[in-house]
Amino acid sequence: MENLAGTELSEAEAKLVDVYRELHRIVDMCADELPPFALRNATKALSSLWQVMNGLDMDPGQLYDLGA
Repeated sequence: MENLAGTELSEAEAKLVDVYRELHRIVDMCADELPPFALRNATKALSSLWQVMNGLDMDPGQLYDLGA
């Protein structure tokens, strides 16, 4: 997997990207199925992983529509 600059990510970095993307899908598509505490904490975790994505030059977009 490559970032926007064309740099190949390490295996660990690529796994973090996968985790971010999966958590983003869960918060986006399944928010109504989660208890309030789980949704709040998942959103906080997603915000933290956003920082990782940004640092890896993966263009994570914005999270405002998910409440972050």
